[in-house]
Amino acid sequence: MPQKPTPAEPDSHFWFLSVMATNAAGPWFNDYQGTLTLAPGATRLGVFNQIREEVARNDPRSRGAIAIAFDIQPNEL
Repeated sequence: MPQKPTPAEPDSHFWFLSVMATNAAGPWFNDYQGTLTLAPGATRLGVFNQIREEVARNDPRSRGAIAIAFDIQPNEL
């Protein structure tokens, strides 16, 4: 009898990032969130920079924006 596939492990951490920028219409705010699994030896600063780069790649409006809030916590409650 074939075995059922095991579900993928959930990502270990949840993160959110809020940014502010200014454009022709005035101040612009946006929030981003996601999950990820940290690599061994990962640092908070390294993960923050990685997330900022990924957010800017997916939403170019956020490039150069000021981070006004960031948090990363274990995803499991």
